Amino acid sequence: MADANTTDSRADRLAQAEAAINALKGEYTLQLRADADQLAKIFASVNPKSPDAAILEELFGVAHNLKGQAGSFGYDLVTSIAASLCDFLRRQEGRLSAHDIKIVGQHVQVLVRVVDKGIVGDGGETGQKIVQSLRDLHSKP
Repeated sequence: MADANTTDSRADRLAQAEAAINALKGEYTLQLRADADQLAKIFASVNPKSPDAAILEELFGVAHNLKGQAGSFGYDLVTSIAASLCDFLRRQEGRLSAHDIKIVGQHVQVLVRVVDKGIVGDGGETGQKIVQSLRDLHSKP
């Protein structure tokens, strides 16, 4: 059985960690906006007929960062959309058709819209439907 001092110490550390994350949340909102804008800018430079592997890798990198960071600051829907985009890009292994580029574009567009609207959390039932519809695109020819 843990003694009271150990339990209090853990609770204090947890409270301090949560306070630190909350303090960074405002800064992260600015970073989230910048990352969403960067994602849109990179996507705008993709040539749908002949996508450059380096540009796709850069797109993947930004999406991967969003996937890893957004949920820590309460943007779980952003994390889910970015994860879906990363999964899709990873499965394509750099070989994307014009149709695949449209799917990437839909992910980027939805992610930017979610950031624009400042949606925090998982977006509830609507958020789940959004993520599922994006994932469904992965399996359509």
